[in-house]
Amino acid sequence: MNSISIICVAISAAVLSACTGPASEQGSSPVAEIAEAPITHAEAEAIYDYAYPLVIMKLSQDVMFTVPFRARSGPNHFIHFKQLAQPEQRAVVLGNRNTLYSVGWIDLGQGPVVFEIPDMGDRYYVMPLLDAWTNTFASLGSRTTGQGAQKYFIANAAWQGDTPDGYELITSPTNMVWITGRIQADSAEDAAEAEKLHEAYILMTHQEARGEGDPLADYAPEFEAISVRKPVPFSLRMSAENYYDTFFAMWSANASPQSDTQILDLMAKVNLRRRAVSKFSDLPAAVQTALQAGLETKQAAYTKAFYEGTSQTEPWIFNLDPNMGNWGTEYARRAYWAMWGLGTNIVEDAVYGVTQLDADLEPLNGENLYRIHFAPGTTPPTPAFWSVTNYDADGYLERNQQDRYSLGSNHALTYNQDGSLDFYLSHTSPEDITVNWVPAPAGDFKTLLRIYWPEDVVLEGGWSLPPLSKVE
Repeated sequence: MNSISIICVAISAAVLSACTGPASEQGSSPVAEIAEAPITHAEAEAIYDYAYPLVIMKLSQDVMFTVPFRARSGPNHFIHFKQLAQPEQRAVVLGNRNTLYSVGWIDLGQGPVVFEIPDMGDRYYVMPLLDAWTNTFASLGSRTTGQGAQKYFIANAAWQGDTPDGYELITSPTNMVWITGRIQADSAEDAAEAEKLHEAYILMTHQEARGEGDPLADYAPEFEAISVRKPVPFSLRMSAENYYDTFFAMWSANASPQSDTQILDLMAKVNLRRRAVSKFSDLPAAVQTALQAGLETKQAAYTKAFYEGTSQTEPWIFNLDPNMGNWGTEYARRAYWAMWGLGTNIVEDAVYGVTQLDADLEPLNGENLYRIHFAPGTTPPTPAFWSVTNYDADGYLERNQQDRYSLGSNHALTYNQDGSLDFYLSHTSPEDITVNWVPAPAGDFKTLLRIYWPEDVVLEGGWSLPPLSKVE
């Protein structure tokens, strides 16, 4: 576990140690009976962290449904991205340029869905399934289920019907499920070939598959892409009322994990029980004040960490924690990573080195020239592929004249005579360097190194990222 994870875990543990008193999600007393807020400021911050995944998932879903440059979408159908990630796409922070996305937002509230994967040939792919709390409860793909055709029947825990013949049942902990599918595509030309596989994917409700019509055909998103624009900055500027109203609605439809007893006990102290309250404005004034103060503190802290790298104590944030994507009760860390990279793969599928600081812990800026040097035989170990991508200060691609945003093992790289490899990062092309250059935004920027399907030596900590050094 890296230093960021340790800090977040420590914060989470300290906050949760204050949770006392028996309570459960079921049953409630009138909210108006609470005259004072029996929670500390730290506890209010913990409640903010607990709510964040549901809020950012709702924002991200609705933004994807309403992006202005394609037809509106709805639950239980794939949104296939026919090109590699483009700068104008702002629904997900730190989007990758190595795969085509196939995104499916599932709502199991009206019943199960059917999901079919075609024969993928020899093309790498991964299809993680995330619940509403951003936990990866299943991962389908080259590493786990192989390349052959597959059929799945996805249902919530309340489903008691039969699984159709030929389908494998997957039970989701929540009604909301996010499929964050990725298919390897090495270039714009290769993406055109990979995109043909999209036509063979199937995702629809079981009712629709039986010819009974789509029960969610009239779904109306609450948040519009035109007003939200970027979910992460937006989520860190939401009012307490908007933030908690969104949380209450999502929580009503998506039950808490069974392991959340302590935080639910804490929230029950101010009658924040699932389905007991739906509006922030209905809470007593003292409770509103406490939650407002906690929200403002956390938003300020996360905004500072996101834009200034204040959480970094090392040149790279490189998290190999096996609990990535299965967060348990580490709510502060879960919120932190939902902000930094919503939909992050579990470490067996992909690991990420991310930084906005150089080897001297100074902010990366495109006016400077930086080098990433791999000594002979030290490039990322993987049977799949790896890449380096640059993003602006908000975590999104910035348009450049070269239309180049990522470089990696699936591209034509030029190695040094001794077998070492250098990557160069800057806004303008260095005059004396013409190879392995990844254009960077003009101002402050972030760099992300991805390793898909990392070998055990990576997961066991036997390989480390090289420094990102400023070249004078």
